[in-house]
Amino acid sequence: MRIVSASISGFRNLKEDSFEFSPQVNIVLGRNGMGKTNFFEALNFFALGRSHQGSKTEEIISFDSDSLHVKLEVEEESGHKFMGEFGLDKQGGRRIKIDGEPVSRRSDLVGKLATVFFNPDSIALVRGGPRNRRHFVDQSQAEIDPLYLTNLTAFNRTLRQKSGLLRDMRKGLVNYQKGQLELKAWNEELASYATDICLGRNEYSQLVSPYAHSCHRKLTKEEKPFEFVYQSNLESVKKHLSGNQKKHSDKSEIEADILSELDYISKDETKRGRPLVGPQFDDFEVKLSGLDLRVYGSQGETRTAAVSLILARGDVLFERRQIRPVLFFDDIFSELDRERARRLQEMASQLHQVFIATARQDDVEGWHPDQVKTWKVNEGQISQSLPNSD
Repeated sequence: MRIVSASISGFRNLKEDSFEFSPQVNIVLGRNGMGKTNFFEALNFFALGRSHQGSKTEEIISFDSDSLHVKLEVEEESGHKFMGEFGLDKQGGRRIKIDGEPVSRRSDLVGKLATVFFNPDSIALVRGGPRNRRHFVDQSQAEIDPLYLTNLTAFNRTLRQKSGLLRDMRKGLVNYQKGQLELKAWNEELASYATDICLGRNEYSQLVSPYAHSCHRKLTKEEKPFEFVYQSNLESVKKHLSGNQKKHSDKSEIEADILSELDYISKDETKRGRPLVGPQFDDFEVKLSGLDLRVYGSQGETRTAAVSLILARGDVLFERRQIRPVLFFDDIFSELDRERARRLQEMASQLHQVFIATARQDDVEGWHPDQVKTWKVNEGQISQSLPNSD
């Protein structure tokens, strides 16, 4: 998959312009604050239906514009091309289209343009809290199984309803008996969605681990075993996924046991006024030679582990859907030693279209991939730098 071309107007500080990209390597040079990250945000927005940085609409529309518009020409692995575009305005208007046809649901965008994004915050995948790892797995699993996103969205909606009920019960705003009946109903719904989420997260951790191990070995030239292991918060799920039990459990058994666990803890939840167990508390171990890098990893180890996992996400996507995502590297090579940075550049560009943003020419000095275009960014103006030009 590759982005063939783009036209951008009204997006943050970027000057209105059109671009044609290399199918292999695109290097974007410029001092920090000039617009490199904004450029990558614009190119990634269509893939997610939102900003990868979590920015609000009013933050990404240019100060001197009432709206923004970005149009991308995308080529799929089959050679088929389509036009993807999105527009936003300061009145809250939002338009996303594929080949001119409106798209109303974000779930319909999943996999249309697949991108993987690296930036200095990527290290939080290992060293940060469990939420970072859950988000990584949830987004990755949704790429290969759109139904997973549907179930996750429904679970989160139901969880908000249950949380609100528990708060009201603790404050005495809801009759206790009536509240318990309603709580039972929410637990039944949560158990159904939780089963799919837990099984999906476990499936993804098993899919990505061998690829992450391979990426880690290529980056480090070391044979240390690398693992990404699902840790369910629910004791009922742990039981079904452990040892020989996972060979005999079916989905209905797991759902029934999850419901029993939710019901068992409901009295304590009523006293506390909040949910106490569930997939919203799941985590994943990141292990190198049996050592949990979340706790004991050095800065270099956790950086390399995070990069390995994110690279492996692209391999899983290709295995399941025959899609090679576009890779974006936003000022991350200063986070790696020079040797590992060059290995990463070579590995990534062999199979993927790659976009690299850096403030340091040294990060790509001496690297000469077959097809490369270089762009320079200055105060939001992006211009192509011709070979051997200053």
